[in-house]
Amino acid sequence: MSLDAALNAAISGLRINQAHVQLVSSNVAHANDPSYTKKTLSRETVFLGNNQAGGVSIAGYQAAINASLRRQFETLTSASGLTSTQQEYLGRIQNLLGASSDTAALPQLFNQFTAAWQSLQSQPESAAAQQQVIALGEQLAAEVRRLSAGIDQIDADIRRDLDAATDELNDKLAKVFELNLRIKASDPNGVERLDLIDQRDAIVREIANLVDVRSVERENGAIALFTPAGLSLLDGAPARFDFDGTNIISVDSGAPVNGLLREGKIKALLNLRYDGTAAGQPASADPASEVIRKLRSQLDMVVSAFTTTTGSPVTFAAAYNNGVGSLRVSASHLTTVQPGATTPQMGTVTFSGSLVEGDVFEITIKGKTFSYTATQNDTSFDQIAQKLAAIINSDSTLGVSAINGVASLQLIGTSNNTPFTVVTSVNGQLPELTQGFFVNADRYTFTVNTELLAGRQQLKKNSAADVVTALNSNDRNFIAVGLSLTNVSYKGLMSGIIGASSSNAKIVSDNAKLNAETLRMTEQRYQEETGVNLDEELANLQLLQNAYAASARLMTVIQTLFDTLQAAVSR
Repeated sequence: MSLDAALNAAISGLRINQAHVQLVSSNVAHANDPSYTKKTLSRETVFLGNNQAGGVSIAGYQAAINASLRRQFETLTSASGLTSTQQEYLGRIQNLLGASSDTAALPQLFNQFTAAWQSLQSQPESAAAQQQVIALGEQLAAEVRRLSAGIDQIDADIRRDLDAATDELNDKLAKVFELNLRIKASDPNGVERLDLIDQRDAIVREIANLVDVRSVERENGAIALFTPAGLSLLDGAPARFDFDGTNIISVDSGAPVNGLLREGKIKALLNLRYDGTAAGQPASADPASEVIRKLRSQLDMVVSAFTTTTGSPVTFAAAYNNGVGSLRVSASHLTTVQPGATTPQMGTVTFSGSLVEGDVFEITIKGKTFSYTATQNDTSFDQIAQKLAAIINSDSTLGVSAINGVASLQLIGTSNNTPFTVVTSVNGQLPELTQGFFVNADRYTFTVNTELLAGRQQLKKNSAADVVTALNSNDRNFIAVGLSLTNVSYKGLMSGIIGASSSNAKIVSDNAKLNAETLRMTEQRYQEETGVNLDEELANLQLLQNAYAASARLMTVIQTLFDTLQAAVSR
């Protein structure tokens, strides 16, 4: 080997060592970066001519790659994205409903409501027992309304999450497209291309958390992205998507793509709020599908159970409505026309029962009480109405006029759009509510009758025994979306709703934990094969140190030879 060749070999060795040290330093600096893959440098021999070796040069850079493990990593990321999202929302629903049927508010309030009716059955004349029934009934209805509003809020949050996830998908697809262009323009043998590929692979894994994705290699280092069901996400220019409130829509075609997504966060969100009612489809058996639809139907079933008057055994509403009144004589008021901008309020007081001398009739209007005591000359309710009308009309400041009729008294406001209150009683007893303890057959406005809540009427005491029997009956069947119960009581319905939700949440939670653990183990394996091993890099540094010392020693020897030759020539 000539001195020139030896010098070239030493210099190229130093250059290679310098590049290698920089690469090892980069590896060490990114040792804790899960998106970084270990880089290595490959060398090639440089020939000066006549097959005479003149040193080494950088042939290129390689990144640690395990394509099959990377695909598995991406697949598990999508599966975990699906189940972790399901777990999050079913956990929220479980918090809304209650942890278990033993502690949830709905069955507990029902138990208290039943106990209150039992107390009224044993103490029918107790005003406190009556108020307890009314108060607990309204608490039960309020819980149904609270749950309905809570489910709607969760549904709204899912819609917002879907909108944000769709925007995120579009953004990440655009970033992959940009990186594709930069990779294609980069040096195929340069380390920059490998760093760009690392960045792109990290974004692809983020996309995999949103939707199930598969990558296909294209020319010049670019990739195309598809879902396993064949939806093109990126092949050249990225696809764009939009959430229209129900479906994920392809902006290019305008068609829904829900069915082409199978895993990932977006699919989980779509499944949670999917509703096949319009298509006449039965509910999915998947515990994390059609969850909003199922819960709404089940809450509707609760409302129907307490308001329907048909069915066998006798329903709660029928048991109350069919009860016989306990009052000998009664006066009840009904507002027939609500006040409006062009109409005054109108209402009718109706008298019923058996009239006797000494009965005291009281009508309180706008807080003013008008009273009349029946005499031996009063033989009909028509006469009672006539006397009360005269007393009411004598108050010119009341703003309400009275017209007597057949066993009735009509009250009319003298001004439009002006409401007024009316409370009636006979012998100190409020009229009994004849029917409709609960009113409004939808889950949002379900409530105890406002006449009871306002204290204008009282419960039918004689209905208590039949109501208690109806509440405790165990022969009822309930069918709602996602729930079918046979031979249960009303309490069984409440517990069934909570129990089904708890069971579904447990199944989803177990799946989420399994997928998360599997993903963690796969990621660990992937990092072990493609990530940086500090011990290995330190060993490489030791080798590079030795190689650098050898190259430096060779240059020292060559320098000594040149000095010797120069000295010999100059003599």
